[in-house]
Amino acid sequence: DGAVALADALMGNKSLTSLHFFPHQSGITNAGWAAFSRLLCDPSSVNNTYLSNHTIEMIGSGSYDFNTPPDIRRYLAWNKSRHIIDAAVRKILTTYDHFDMKPFFRWKLKFLPVMVAWFERAQGNESEKSLESRKLSSMYDFVRDMPMLVLGGNQGQEKTRRRSRKRRLDGETK
Repeated sequence: DGAVALADALMGNKSLTSLHFFPHQSGITNAGWAAFSRLLCDPSSVNNTYLSNHTIEMIGSGSYDFNTPPDIRRYLAWNKSRHIIDAAVRKILTTYDHFDMKPFFRWKLKFLPVMVAWFERAQGNESEKSLESRKLSSMYDFVRDMPMLVLGGNQGQEKTRRRSRKRRLDGETK
C-alpha cells in the first residue's frame, strides 16, 4: 500500500519533521501503520533502533488523533520532546528489556560509561528501581561476558610493572 512505500522511502531521512494527512480519511492499513512504526523505531536490532528516525515529530493531522496507533503517538512524542539522542536511547530502553552485550565488545571497556550514561538519561521514563536493576544487570553482563579484558587488563599491568622492576634491578647490578 502507499503508506508502506512512503515509510520505506523515508528510511534514512533526517530532515523531515512533519507528514500531514488525515488518518481517518487516508485509508492507511495495519501494514501501513506497522511500516510507520518501524520507521520511527525499528526493533530488529539495537543498532537499527538507534538508526531509526528520531526527527519526525508529527504524522497525520497534527491534533491528538485516536486513529493513529498508540505506539506511533508515543514515538512521535519522544521525537518532539527530546533531543535526538535522548529519543533514540528512550526507544532502545523501551524496546529491549535485556541487551546482548557482545556487539558492544569492539569498544571494550570504553562502552561501559556510555551504557551507564544511557541509563542515566532515561531516568523518569520508568521506575527508579527498575531502571537501576536494568543498569546493574547490563553492567554485570558486560563484565561477565568479557572477563579476559577486565581481568587481563590488571594482570597485564602487573606483568609490565614486574618487567620494569626487573629491568631496573638488572640495570643497578651491572
